[in-house]
Amino acid sequence: MWKMLGLFGVSTVAWWGLLWLVLPQSWQRISPSAILLLHLGPPMLLSAGVKLWAYLKEKRAKQEEVGQEAAAEAERQSAREAARERHLAELRERQAVVDCRWLWARAVPANGEPGWLAEAPDGCLWSCLDAADVDADEALQALRPHVTEALRELYAVAPGAAWLPLVMEVVPSLSGIEQIAAVKEWQTEAMAETLDDGEWPAPEARFLAGAGTGTVADRARQLLQQQPDLPGVIMLGADAPLLTLGGEQWDESDPATAERQRWLGKPGLAVAVLLFLREQLPEPDLGPVAVAEGADPYQPYWEKDFSRAGGSWGVVPARHQAGLAELPVLAQLGQSSAAAAPQERALQLTRQLQPVLDNALVNAALLDYPFSPEDAKPENDKAASLGWLVHNGGDVDAGGVRLAAIASALNRHAVELHPIDEASNLAREWGDVGVAADAMLAAAAVSHSARLAAPALITQFSNDHVALAMARPPREEATA
Repeated sequence: MWKMLGLFGVSTVAWWGLLWLVLPQSWQRISPSAILLLHLGPPMLLSAGVKLWAYLKEKRAKQEEVGQEAAAEAERQSAREAARERHLAELRERQAVVDCRWLWARAVPANGEPGWLAEAPDGCLWSCLDAADVDADEALQALRPHVTEALRELYAVAPGAAWLPLVMEVVPSLSGIEQIAAVKEWQTEAMAETLDDGEWPAPEARFLAGAGTGTVADRARQLLQQQPDLPGVIMLGADAPLLTLGGEQWDESDPATAERQRWLGKPGLAVAVLLFLREQLPEPDLGPVAVAEGADPYQPYWEKDFSRAGGSWGVVPARHQAGLAELPVLAQLGQSSAAAAPQERALQLTRQLQPVLDNALVNAALLDYPFSPEDAKPENDKAASLGWLVHNGGDVDAGGVRLAAIASALNRHAVELHPIDEASNLAREWGDVGVAADAMLAAAAVSHSARLAAPALITQFSNDHVALAMARPPREEATA
């Protein structure tokens, strides 16, 4: 208001000075009303114009400010949505799984046959072997009949598995060339005795890369990611420490031998074969005459919906694809979470296991991991549904610290799981099975998950590291 009055006064004085001094007029010829209008009109118009200009300038500035705020908000929303999409993409990648469709395991029990073997569900073929029946001088000779029998049973129930590569753990004490050659020979023998059409592929066996870096499911998933044309793999873990470390070589008076037995158990023998398939595979190829109901056979391929397809059947013949696809999903194995794990520091181990367990639960879609608090879904927190623990933490006198740390981490999620009564300890059940340990852990977790229709936790210790992963029922069935 005062600015307006000041502007009016200044403009009036300036105009009057201009009117009287620079532009003299003959005032006698002008009417009084015209003189008044001439003296007051221009200052008033000037003041109003300046006021209008200031108003328009302020309005334009406010509009620009609003526009800038809107643009900044839009940019923030865009960045937020981009971050949300990255979060969801990373979450989908973390929660990628492989399906275990079939498993066969045979081992020498360390303390009698485990009671849960009698409850093993269909598709989980377990059997025990008496150490006295191992009549062989070297490991490959001892493992041959069991591996061959496992492959025969697999090819009998799913002939298409013969076209899948067999990946195996390498036994350090044996020649790698001899191991590959032996397994290929066993594959050929199993195919010749099982496949009746006289046409079978050349045996393909290779070593599974990444030993000691994660669970066998992690490494199988990495192989499938590297080879998108593979629908699945056969995982073989077989070793016979009973022969390579037993007998005269096993001296319990040796401190190193005694320490190994404390953590791993007595030398045994184990063979575990697991069939892993991708989580999503296209419908089996039923031939050119099989057209889906309501489908247009002349529809261009670019108009068809391929959203359900995940990978391909690769070299598996069309006549054998349905046999693989019809195998039930025993369990889905999620990605593991790993960390350093000192063996004798209980408090430190407990603290390190807590975030590892959290990550493993998120990977298995058993713990909500929202992008923001507004996206939180507490109903997705299903850690309490864990039904069994599978671990290689060693016997109680050696691995008590490990079991206590695991129990403490589970208690944070209100998991009422007894780490001894509701757990499978590899050292106590099967003893030292060498490089077959990882496959045996996975086979046990899958069997318990299928038996209980609940997730099973795999706790895999190796040297100074630990990896935690989940075997859980198929997501669709779990949701239903």
